[in-house]
Amino acid sequence: MSFADEWAANEDQLFQEAGSLGELLARMKGYFSSLQIDPESWDKLVESARELPPTLAGFPLWVGFPIDESNPAALLDLSLLGGTQSAAFFKDKVTSNDADPSFARIASLLGETGVEASSLQRIVGDRVLLQYDIDPKRQVQGEPGIFLYPIGPTLINDLSGERIGDFQLAFNAVMSAMNRVPDETERRHAERAYLAMEPDTRVGAIGVIPSRSRFLRLAMLGFVNSRDIMAFLERAGWPGRRSAVANVLERLEAHGALSQMQMGVRIDVGTAGLEPTLDLQIFSANTIYDRTGWFKDKACWKELIDGLREECLAIPERLSGLAEWSSGAKTLIGRSGPFLLLQRIHHFEIVLTEDGVSQVNAYVFLLMARWPRSGT
Repeated sequence: MSFADEWAANEDQLFQEAGSLGELLARMKGYFSSLQIDPESWDKLVESARELPPTLAGFPLWVGFPIDESNPAALLDLSLLGGTQSAAFFKDKVTSNDADPSFARIASLLGETGVEASSLQRIVGDRVLLQYDIDPKRQVQGEPGIFLYPIGPTLINDLSGERIGDFQLAFNAVMSAMNRVPDETERRHAERAYLAMEPDTRVGAIGVIPSRSRFLRLAMLGFVNSRDIMAFLERAGWPGRRSAVANVLERLEAHGALSQMQMGVRIDVGTAGLEPTLDLQIFSANTIYDRTGWFKDKACWKELIDGLREECLAIPERLSGLAEWSSGAKTLIGRSGPFLLLQRIHHFEIVLTEDGVSQVNAYVFLLMARWPRSGT
């Protein structure tokens, strides 16, 4: 059986398993018990996912939640690949009278990335990332953020500026999906951020959150130390309090907490320039480029978890729950047959505002795969 056939068979079984992604997540609640996710946030997350197809569990998804004393919240990031039953679900929904307005935006972007051998597909492939920001205090949750995920090195900056055209293509595609004509000032600020990257860093995500529609969100990945991040922020013209960023990074570095890590910087860009809020993302360098390591290396997070605890950036009990949360594959016996449940820590995120650290989040990875058949 080819990979594409196995993929389709996995989606078929997930459709047999549940009526929605929300139903699947509700049944899997026990697997998250050690993570101490706020119960009301979890219920809202499940509720938001009840309008989504269960097949999305067959592709990488991330659940994020605060591990500090900040307000309860949850985040759900979903991978949507072109040519799948999940993608067909969104395209079909556009014609429905009661369709969520976000479905049209998602279908539009899938249509652009789905053009075979197009320049856009060369840059970002045919995957769209959906990000649901769950606030338990909101009666109605906002539309999901919609992001393109550039393929590997396509949106690196080689200092020559020759790749700026590829960045502009991705920028235009996102704006088109939002039915927006970008302000030229906004475009210049975004391009400045792109050109501020060093050659070993790259754009990892580019997208928009409709509830904050006047801002483009960029994630730059590949930083290895605080010095590189601070230099990037200065070149990009970030207006926030850089001393607060340097302080938290240097404190973690002093504990050796970042020695095995790679970091990302997520910024919002508008017509006035970069917003002063900043997200620092921390990934394991041991696992990010090694597919086997994604699930086998549990020790890679120890120094970072210890550093967050020593610096009182997270609640000790929540860190312990993360450390104990087993990575790797578990057997999940479903109604339609057995599944492999792949799970691990994905990354940590430190949110900084003008007042300093405002929130610390952890993200965990999940994927459901039908039990391997003989020969697969």
